[in-house]
Amino acid sequence: MRTLRFTGFTLLEYVRSGRIILEIIATLVIFFVFLRRPGLGINAEYFFSVTGIYTPALTLYSTAAFIGIGDRPQGYVLLSRGVSRASYLLGIFFGTLVIVSSSYGLLSILTVILNPPPDLDLLGWIQGTLPLLLNVGLLSALMIMLSPMVFATSWRLLVLGLIALAFSNNFIGGTILMTLPDWAQSVLRAIQALLGGPLVPAFYGFQLAVTRDYTTATAVVNLIAQLSLLLSLLGLAIYSFSRRDLIFSHQ
Repeated sequence: MRTLRFTGFTLLEYVRSGRIILEIIATLVIFFVFLRRPGLGINAEYFFSVTGIYTPALTLYSTAAFIGIGDRPQGYVLLSRGVSRASYLLGIFFGTLVIVSSSYGLLSILTVILNPPPDLDLLGWIQGTLPLLLNVGLLSALMIMLSPMVFATSWRLLVLGLIALAFSNNFIGGTILMTLPDWAQSVLRAIQALLGGPLVPAFYGFQLAVTRDYTTATAVVNLIAQLSLLLSLLGLAIYSFSRRDLIFSHQ
């Protein structure tokens, strides 16, 4: 109950700060530019392609805004009033999910009313929404874990370096890769495969949202992988936050 109350308190503070205006404007812009399309119909694949790109982008902003609200001396006063550190982080996380999910829900309602995809029914919408929102949770949890109030600078740099190494195949290739010895190329590919493994559920989740193909067991396995990775990131963030001293970033 304390977690839910703190989530409500955080949402109220977020609304009162006026930050939610940007989400409202962004939602309307995305709808009228990409989904309204007067005279042109849209299909389910197009709808989930647009929302699958928009929701992570909105998550980046909303999570950063909620972290900014939480990473203040005024916010830490609540920790001395019976709110645990786990509830504190979960309140920020759930607040982000509520805002992004509400924006996505508003997009869905406007689309159904004004420009409904003929091949999208309620079941198809649920099948596409589930992996999409799990990706939102994954990105939000990762940002919270990498925030200054959770991870120290050294740990943030380490995690960001590992993520960059996982994507290094995009900028280490061609002639640069050929200049490396064979053993170095093998080691680099092995490291990329190892570090890129945790990223697979998120990328496949986007594909699953677009195709909504649940005819194979791979789809269900990926949903479980997304949920497991989400819980792992939240658990690691809560553990790290509970182990370090509070840092007042605006002293």
